[in-house]
Amino acid sequence: MLISPRLFRTAALAASAAVLGLVTMAGTQAKALDLAGKRVTLIVPFSEGGGTDTWTRMMQPYLEKYLPGKPTVLILNKPGGGGISGTNYFNEKAKKDGTWIFAQSTSVASNYMLGDPRAKFKLEEFEPVLNSPRGVTQYVRSDLGVQDIKDLKAKIEKIKSHPIDKLTFGGKTPTSGDLALRVALSLLGVEVNSVWGLGGNGPMALAFERGEFMLNYDNTLSFLSNRKHMIESGMAVPLYTFGNLDENGKLTRDPALPNVPTFVEFYKAVNGKEPSGAGYDAWRSLMGVSVPLSKSLLLAPGTPKDVVEMWRTAVKKMLADEEFKTRAKAEFGPYPQLIGEAVKPIMKQALSIAPESRKWLAKYVKVRYDVELAAK
Repeated sequence: MLISPRLFRTAALAASAAVLGLVTMAGTQAKALDLAGKRVTLIVPFSEGGGTDTWTRMMQPYLEKYLPGKPTVLILNKPGGGGISGTNYFNEKAKKDGTWIFAQSTSVASNYMLGDPRAKFKLEEFEPVLNSPRGVTQYVRSDLGVQDIKDLKAKIEKIKSHPIDKLTFGGKTPTSGDLALRVALSLLGVEVNSVWGLGGNGPMALAFERGEFMLNYDNTLSFLSNRKHMIESGMAVPLYTFGNLDENGKLTRDPALPNVPTFVEFYKAVNGKEPSGAGYDAWRSLMGVSVPLSKSLLLAPGTPKDVVEMWRTAVKKMLADEEFKTRAKAEFGPYPQLIGEAVKPIMKQALSIAPESRKWLAKYVKVRYDVELAAK
C-alpha cells in the first residue's frame, strides 16, 4: 500500500518545524549524555560507493560535530543479502547506549516487507532518528539507442528490439529494492537478464560503466551526483523516474529530475490506458518503500528514550547547520527530511502490502527467479 497522503503531509510538517528550529530541545536526561572518547559504529548494509553509503558519509563529520562529546563515527559496511545480512548483524550486535546506529535503505525494507526468511529482526520496532525520502531513476546505456527517441512508446519498443541476453541488469536479490525496477519494466513489456548477488549500487554502477550491464538504477540524487561523469559522457541515459508524492499525495514528476517522465507516464503511453490491476498495485506497494522510505537512520529496538532523543537532537542541529545545508543539497535534494516520531506511521504503513499485491508478486518472483515468498 502506498504511503497515506495525510501521514506524509503530517510528517513533512513536523520535519519542517524541526529543521527551522521550532521544535523543543531534548530533555535534561538527553543533554546529560556524553559520548566523549567513544566510537560510534554506523552500520551500512551495502558496499562502499552506493547511495546509502554516500548518504551516510556525507553526514559523518556533522554527526561527530553535534553528538555530545564529539565522538568518532566509524562507518562499517556489511553488504550481503540485499541488506539483510548487515541488518541482522546490527540487530544482534548493537549496543543501546548511543554508540551503534543503522542506515536503512529501500532494499532492506523491501526484503522485509516481502517476508524474507533470513530477516531476524522486526524493522517496525527500530527507533527512527532521520528519514530521507528520495526518488528512483531507471537509466540505460546509450548502446541501446534510445537517447534520440522522443516518443515514450517508441523508446520501449527500441529496448524490446534487443535480445534479452543483451538487456543485462544487475541486482542484489530478487526481493530487494531491485524488484520494483523489474516489475516496472515487465509492466511495460520489457524482460531483462538479471544478474543477482551484487553488494550494492556501487558495484552495479561500476559494472554498468564497464558495459557489463545495459540497464541500471540509482536513487535520483545519487544518479545526478555519483554518476555525473556517465551522464556527461552520454553513456547513461535516464529513462524514467518513479515520481514523487506532492503534499496532497498526488504522484508527480521527481522534483530532482523534473524533465524526465515518470514510470506512470510510460505505462499510459505503452498500454494506452490508466494504470490498474494487481501488477500495478504491487508496483505501487514497492514504490512505497522505494521513495518515501528510501533512507533512514535507525537505532536498535529498546533503545532508551534519552539516547533516542540525544540522537534526534544531534540530527536537528545538523540539519540547521548552514554549512551542512549547502553540502547536503546534492544528497537531500528537494525532499523533506523527517525526524523522529513522525517517521513511525510512515514505516508502519510502508512495510505492509495488500494480499492481492503480494499474491501477484509471489507468482512473479517464482516464475522469473524460482524464488518462493515466505508466508506472512
